Amino acid sequence: MSRVKHAVARILTVALLVLLAGTAAAQQAYPNRPITLVVPYGPGSGNDVIARILAAKISDNWGHPVVVVNRPGATGGLALETVAKSAPDGYTIVIASTSQIVNQHLSNMRYDFLRDFAPVSLAGSMPFVVAVLSKFPANTMRDLVEVAKTSPRKLNHTGTVGSIQHFMAELLKSTAKIDMVLVPTKLVADGEADVLSGRVEVWIITFNSALARAKSGTVKVLAITGDRRSPELPNVPTMDEAGFPALNIVAAYYILAPVGTPSSITGILNREFVKAMDSKEVKDRLAAAGVTPKSSTPEELGALLKRDVPKWGKIVKDSGVRVD
Repeated sequence: MSRVKHAVARILTVALLVLLAGTAAAQQAYPNRPITLVVPYGPGSGNDVIARILAAKISDNWGHPVVVVNRPGATGGLALETVAKSAPDGYTIVIASTSQIVNQHLSNMRYDFLRDFAPVSLAGSMPFVVAVLSKFPANTMRDLVEVAKTSPRKLNHTGTVGSIQHFMAELLKSTAKIDMVLVPTKLVADGEADVLSGRVEVWIITFNSALARAKSGTVKVLAITGDRRSPELPNVPTMDEAGFPALNIVAAYYILAPVGTPSSITGILNREFVKAMDSKEVKDRLAAAGVTPKSSTPEELGALLKRDVPKWGKIVKDSGVRVD
């Protein structure tokens, strides 16, 4: 009996060593081809700017290419649905944002942040702004409301259906008791073109997308979200200062992999993203784009999403806003 036990023990030991060796080999082999970082919007969006800065740095640091692919559509839903269905092998990941969490609750999307994704790391945050053309007869948020009240349904606002921008516009309409018309777009560039042409009067957009136009004097930024003014536009009040606390929404950005991706791989990805975001070069480039850099462990991001996804569900439900 003793010999049998020893034989079984030897077999189990060998099997365990083989398993460990296979796991180690698999980890050492990752990555052996380019990694695709999917952006849910087109070029120029906050997701796109952050993705390209990080991908370039990670590719240099790691020696493995991280390729940014833009896949706009359905307020980012198309990209998230695609990544959720991808092989959980670490070769297809996505940079999502609070907009996609809002859209999950605001419309009939076929993805779920808590069910379909494995957290990798936070990738920073960015405020939104409300802007108008420089010639528009409003210099403050209250001015904008007064213009809208005197011209019901005469003002247009731009944004992707189901996005935070759309949601913020609906909140502005409900809290200020005004009416504006949505001119939907898929790309940031399309919305900007609509504003510059005068087709759209109200531009709710991420800070980085409006910064160059604001500095050139083409547009006036009436307010910025977040808890402090921007050093880039120090004269622009926060949304709280402007008297519209309900609109004080800041976008957070998340790196996610398909659910089922091994923790060994999400750990490797996390290490590279954190390393990139800790570099002065990346911090400076992100800050210049209006992004507050912030990374996390996968576990920290997972805990954050477990809080934020239901929180946004309640906010959307209580607002009464729905896009089907």
